[in-house]
Amino acid sequence: MTPPLKIAIIGGGPRGLWAVEELSEHTSVPVDITVFDPYPAGAGAVYRPDQPRCWRLNVTSSIVTTQRDTLDAWRARHGDLDLDPFPPRAVVGEYLIDCWNDAVRRFPPDSSVHHIARRVASVHRTDTGFAVDGETFDHVLQCTGHAHDHPGALTHQRSRVPVTGLYWGATVPSQPRLIGVRGAALTFIDVCLRYGDTAETIYPVSRSGRFMEVKPDPARPAPTFSPALHAQARAARDADAVREVLVNAAQSLRDFSEESLAEVLVGEDFTGDAVAEFRTSLAVARGEHALTPAAAVGAAFRGLFQEFVDTHAQAGPIHGFVELARTLERVAFGPPPVTADAVLSLIDSRIVDTTYLGRPDVIDAWLEGHGPHIDVLIDATIAPQGQPAPFQDVPGVVTIGRMNERELPGHDSLNRTVHSDIPQWAEKVGHP
Repeated sequence: MTPPLKIAIIGGGPRGLWAVEELSEHTSVPVDITVFDPYPAGAGAVYRPDQPRCWRLNVTSSIVTTQRDTLDAWRARHGDLDLDPFPPRAVVGEYLIDCWNDAVRRFPPDSSVHHIARRVASVHRTDTGFAVDGETFDHVLQCTGHAHDHPGALTHQRSRVPVTGLYWGATVPSQPRLIGVRGAALTFIDVCLRYGDTAETIYPVSRSGRFMEVKPDPARPAPTFSPALHAQARAARDADAVREVLVNAAQSLRDFSEESLAEVLVGEDFTGDAVAEFRTSLAVARGEHALTPAAAVGAAFRGLFQEFVDTHAQAGPIHGFVELARTLERVAFGPPPVTADAVLSLIDSRIVDTTYLGRPDVIDAWLEGHGPHIDVLIDATIAPQGQPAPFQDVPGVVTIGRMNERELPGHDSLNRTVHSDIPQWAEKVGHP
């Protein structure tokens, strides 16, 4: 009898689940799969069910699917009649764990799947395959998602005040009164949702001095773009060409001046009033205010994004796209209306104090024990996308996900429509 093919999957979140599902459906030989992840298999760290229920999904629930089910159908069967399009991430985790259990049950008796709840310390190439923490495997897939740490994190600096992240291994006091926050993006919003009811003051600080643009209400129809604009997007081979098509697409939504759109594209459209901009952005997202240049550029980037991804996949990286995408992330991939509204309520009640929003020097002052008094400094920045994964340089290890963002953008772990690399990998591995 042929021994089963031994496969190691490093990372047991949504992409690890997807890989297991594909192997359950498309292998022609027995397999022995080991999934390494310290967090629950299927959910991983980001969607673990034990996180605060106030932390919501930042993409609409309608995009979340597995081979077994859609998230919304699963929620409906479990009595969720409201079907909020931005449910708690913990609920998403419960769904993913359920899908994991179902996928494991679908393997035939001559195959097996194991989850080992720890991080991998070493991966080496051997004459016959790989050694993962000393155990032999024929194939290794690494899909670890967001890096949990990075060299620029404040936790690596000397500080006279307590410093922590928010998620993994965080050491936030149970009820801090005065909170400093580095960053004003999505993780900052999670700080507000977690501590807004108990904190006296939350001070956000960011280099840009701005909040993100709010995503449109999913109940409103998304704008569509002409076949000619999609073709122009597919033909873009550098950042200037991407900017040109985004200007054209934004102008198809409303008669904006080219200058106003160009300012958004280089991040120089700030009015100087971050709160007013955020309030207007929420009104636009709800359909209560006319489209702004920032909202139009964000809609254009979201609507044509798949074309840019496909160009990367078929013709190689678009020159300058990484830097442009970093600028446009603020206008295209911000918070949903429900969480933006919660932050504005905290601003209006003066719990969120934006006095130091555009003052990054205040971070240094806090670290040195100066500046306004705080009980804790929360680093709400995340590792830059495209950071190499720990074992990415081991020959033969397949890495899929955010570590490849510079070469191939669009690695949202829940969205299975943007890339087909997981099914392609499973097809190749499962048919030796």
